[in-house]
Amino acid sequence: MPASHAASTVLEKPSLAVPVRPGAITSSLRVGIHSLLLWSPSPLHSRPFSSKSIILDNRPSSNRLATEHQNRTNAEKRKELQSQNIRISHYQSRTVLSSFACYARRIASFFFTFSLLGSLLTAAIITDVGVRIRNSVVRTFGNRIAEKRPFVALERERAKKRTKNDKKVVCDIDYYASLVGLRAQQFEVVTEDRFVLQLFRIYDPSEVEERKKSRYPVLLIHGLLQSAGAFCVNEEDSLAFFLCKSGYDVWVGNNRCGFNHKHVNLTYKNPSLWEWDVRDMGTKDVPAFIDFILQKTSHQKVGLVCHSQGTTQIFLALSRFHAPELGEKISVFCALAPAVYAGPLVDRQFFKYIRYLSPSAYRLLFGIHAFIPAMFIIRSVIPRHALTYCSYAMFHFLFGWSDDRWDKFLKDRMFQFSPVYVSTENMRWWLGRDGFATRRCIFDSESSEPWFDSRCPPIALWVGQADSLVDGERLIKRLENAEPDVVVVKTKVIPTYEHLDVLWAVDAVDQVGRGVREVLWSTAFNREDFRCPSECEEL
Repeated sequence: MPASHAASTVLEKPSLAVPVRPGAITSSLRVGIHSLLLWSPSPLHSRPFSSKSIILDNRPSSNRLATEHQNRTNAEKRKELQSQNIRISHYQSRTVLSSFACYARRIASFFFTFSLLGSLLTAAIITDVGVRIRNSVVRTFGNRIAEKRPFVALERERAKKRTKNDKKVVCDIDYYASLVGLRAQQFEVVTEDRFVLQLFRIYDPSEVEERKKSRYPVLLIHGLLQSAGAFCVNEEDSLAFFLCKSGYDVWVGNNRCGFNHKHVNLTYKNPSLWEWDVRDMGTKDVPAFIDFILQKTSHQKVGLVCHSQGTTQIFLALSRFHAPELGEKISVFCALAPAVYAGPLVDRQFFKYIRYLSPSAYRLLFGIHAFIPAMFIIRSVIPRHALTYCSYAMFHFLFGWSDDRWDKFLKDRMFQFSPVYVSTENMRWWLGRDGFATRRCIFDSESSEPWFDSRCPPIALWVGQADSLVDGERLIKRLENAEPDVVVVKTKVIPTYEHLDVLWAVDAVDQVGRGVREVLWSTAFNREDFRCPSECEEL
């Protein structure tokens, strides 16, 4: 990173979390803290999973209905309070005995998850070898398996043009940006709960500062176990690079904890560092990114493009139950492979086993720190090509995804930016007994009450019809038929696309990128103040 790219930090808001000193929490103090949390009006204190939490509005109602609403609200608060009690006992109690128990759990969970990871990787490699043998047999009898890939001719043409620099594999966004004539400037952003996040600005180094200021700002947020690099590994067809070259001011963010799990006060060993899930990323990480960008650019709104879990963060934050005021800072929300409804993939046997575990059993086996930390040990010791092979074999084994629409040459890059550190609590939110895989929706899918109010920004959706992890078409129907305050400006269902193809397919620019570019400009706030992106003059 050039020396001029000095890290910047946005001043964090006062933390809503109550500080806990080792051994200083008594029963009466704990009750007092919980009472404050219980009666606090802030949506950040109440973190229900589903829309069964009732948010009263100003519509007229009878006393009886109002009483019923209040009773249900209080019941949800009591349930949340019990959940907080459990979380505090696991994460924030720092007596000598609890510290010993924490280390014991950490050691036990490491060996369990290491064994689990080894078993899954072995099964994945055996499966992959079997597929390769079958393909070899098929080729022996005259069929060309590779030729069935839709872009095999284009892959070969691109391979002939690549230089030695193109073949270098590193975990560095700025390096890949430089290969296409761009650069990446890194900043640090501090959230209200004091996590230090990485934010990258993609820019043209030959452009003068005044021209940079005339670009419309766009923020990209990645998916689960991914990082900002997921938007930067598809050469010039990378979404971040494509939007930058089109004329946008592109920012790409890393959620907590990413590759460096950095915090102002907490260290890796402290379990309090890992007491978070996707709701915290939606209500704390994303607002921190947006506030930093608006402060840095002196603009009023930002366009938002998210993939997979990134869309979950935004849908949760924009809902009536969390932080709908965030929508007033977003001009449009482009959701790629939106993860709101579950697809059939969550019914695979491996994921079912996790759903059978109680919360206590889950924490006993997976710990209360990073999820499967052995992944990062393996990542640091094996060669890059071996890492790619193991990562892809595992993805294919667990999710059934294929690389048919990717440029095979770029697979080494694609798996350099994942996996990253996530908390076991976040994975429990997705896979646990009371999580997404069980409920099959991030909200209460049976409720007739709207999830969003009039502060929700316009929404555009790109859905892969072959995506078995999430059900995007069901979300489209919900937004169009049951959300009167939501304006859907574009929907596109791509028949051949799987979950990652919206980012990594060879034709991703044609299927996704150009549509995103047009939607961002057609919904831009005060766009007369900005330079028109390329090929958007007619909008």
